[in-house]
Amino acid sequence: MSRPVVKAMDQVRAALLSGDAQGALAGIDVLVAAAARRGIDPALRDGLEARLEELRLLAQASLTGAQQAADQVRGILQAARSLQTYDSLGRRMVTATQADAPQRF
Repeated sequence: MSRPVVKAMDQVRAALLSGDAQGALAGIDVLVAAAARRGIDPALRDGLEARLEELRLLAQASLTGAQQAADQVRGILQAARSLQTYDSLGRRMVTATQADAPQRF
């Protein structure tokens, strides 16, 4: 029976939906181990494939969201590093600032 595989897929899905990357990776390891140990029931293969496709879509959406967040942070840092101000005569003065680059999100 593929019950452990289904349970592992549910854990990966829950981790992806909650934004828990480490939990998703751990769940994938459990999923692979369960599939290797017990195998996949041929009668359930199509249903599991549909669930696996859902996991692929969730993972891709998670990656896209993380990339968009990183792009926004880069934009904010770029704007913060080049603050533009004007003096009393209306001349633009550009002041470069030193902001620490983020190492990890």
